[in-house]
Amino acid sequence: MATERCAGPEPDLGHRLVSLHEVITRLRQECPWDRAQTHATLAPYALDEASELAEALQAAEDALSGHTVESATAIEDLVEELGDVLLQVLMNAAIGEQAGTFTLAEVLETVEAKMLRRHPHVFERDPSAPEPTDDELSIQWEAIKAAEREARARRIAAREARTS
Repeated sequence: MATERCAGPEPDLGHRLVSLHEVITRLRQECPWDRAQTHATLAPYALDEASELAEALQAAEDALSGHTVESATAIEDLVEELGDVLLQVLMNAAIGEQAGTFTLAEVLETVEAKMLRRHPHVFERDPSAPEPTDDELSIQWEAIKAAEREARARRIAAREARTS
């Protein structure tokens, strides 16, 4: 495992994501256990993996202050737990794809749009403008969350109107 940190994504990041998506898709087709899984059966695993990730995050944070053998182990554990959580995302996306309810691309598009929408101080700010204060960011966050709740309520109401 490389210990150097890069400033941006690795050049083969897209390939790795596509390759892993293909592995998960094949498992859903050819492995009896993976094929039998549903969103509901994976839910307990998702909770376990999230808990294990939280522990690994704390251990890595604690260990990084020392840059010792323990910090390298903690980082390896963190990488593994991040992978386990990503596996949960990909398995559930594969289930959605097979059911025709949503795709991994939609998951990625949704989270990207959310990050862009929630960080106008990064993606829409004039570079010559000063960075916002913590108080300004807090006010902005509350306004963004309120707008998201309102938009969600409108989508639900429109969906209900179409089905009734």
